Amino acid sequence: MPILALVAGYCAAGTLVFMCLPLLIRSTTPNAGRSLVFFVLIAGLAMRLVQLGAEPVLEDDYNRYLWDGAVTSSGVNPYSISPEGLAGSASGDHRLLDVKEQAGVVFDRINYPEYRTVYPPVAQAAFVLSHWIAPFSLDGWRLLLVGLELASLALIVAVLQLMSRSVLWASLYWWNPVVIKEVANSAHTEPVLVLPMLLGAYLVLCRKPVWATAMLAIAAGVKIWPAVLMLPVFRQLLMRPAVTVSAAAVAGGILILQVLPIVAAGLGENSGFVAYAQEWQASSAAFLVAEWVAHPLSAAMQWISTGALARGLLAMTLLLAVLAICRVRAMDENSVVLRMFLISAAVCLLSPSMFPWYFLWVLPFLCFYPVRGLLLIGVSIPFHYLYFYFAAQSLEHIYNQRIVWLIWLPVWALLAFDTGRVFAGRSASGVLDDAART
Repeated sequence: MPILALVAGYCAAGTLVFMCLPLLIRSTTPNAGRSLVFFVLIAGLAMRLVQLGAEPVLEDDYNRYLWDGAVTSSGVNPYSISPEGLAGSASGDHRLLDVKEQAGVVFDRINYPEYRTVYPPVAQAAFVLSHWIAPFSLDGWRLLLVGLELASLALIVAVLQLMSRSVLWASLYWWNPVVIKEVANSAHTEPVLVLPMLLGAYLVLCRKPVWATAMLAIAAGVKIWPAVLMLPVFRQLLMRPAVTVSAAAVAGGILILQVLPIVAAGLGENSGFVAYAQEWQASSAAFLVAEWVAHPLSAAMQWISTGALARGLLAMTLLLAVLAICRVRAMDENSVVLRMFLISAAVCLLSPSMFPWYFLWVLPFLCFYPVRGLLLIGVSIPFHYLYFYFAAQSLEHIYNQRIVWLIWLPVWALLAFDTGRVFAGRSASGVLDDAART
């Protein structure tokens, strides 16, 4: 496959978007001309719709989504059995056997079939909705994602207007090549996450913290990590105990309901959640550094593997970062949203796995706070697909030891440079509050 050409074009498109950043930032008028906004909307929508019928490029996760949607729609707990377990059983639930027969090639193409699904209940609800729209249809799933993205775009525009910023900054998301490729083409689940996450931020700005934590708990039902975005909200509510209790009860109830079907099926060695936590690693320079630190410690302790210790070090680093971000009470709602953005950035930067679509975890916030170093991820993350080029030649070690650094060294260098300029002679809390105001 022409992987080198794909990566070159993908990086070039990201570079073009990045080079337009100064022009966008100078566009400070909250309400741009209607004709220009309409053009941005229609062009971004066209970029998505032309992907209908296209073959997903180097991705096949969508087969699991289509399968999970059918399984859940049939009334079976999707966490109860792996595709491989079903295929290897001579008998089983007739509902699953019927679904398998209907699935056809979708079932045969599910990746990592030895594991039970790793997608939490809110993601499963989206898969079910897609199945109701068009069973086992990739384009049906894509149309649902486009609808969710349109709703997310409306929220981005609403937040920009609340912050008195140009609505054209929304194009940082709507025209981003990473979004177009990873959602409209490869059909990843991230829009299901982005919508409630943005709605949570919007409700924070509207001073509705209970509803905001509810939305963030729903976002955690797509990818677990958004649960930590509730911490800045609760930090702000410490002086309001009644509201804190209400928010904790609502968010906690939502989270418990989401955990129940997972716990009911059990967490064994073939659980997708266990496998992801223990094994998944891709394109993360932070993990390589953590491994370098963990290796001599693991050799000395012997009872823990280097990989497990490296994950523990990254988790501890993330925890310290979150505590530092939430240490000082925010001066207003804008500062709370800024802290949510910083936490999402920390999760993105410190994750042991960093697939291109994970960039969407932080990208919507970059429409409000266009940090150059983080936007640069959109330029360099396409190098991830060079893995397939080297793997085809049994040269994975070149990717793991060299190419990963091409992704992250420019990002970390620009972040360090800009952060050093901003923090020179100023306190961290002062910088956060100033950034929220300006």
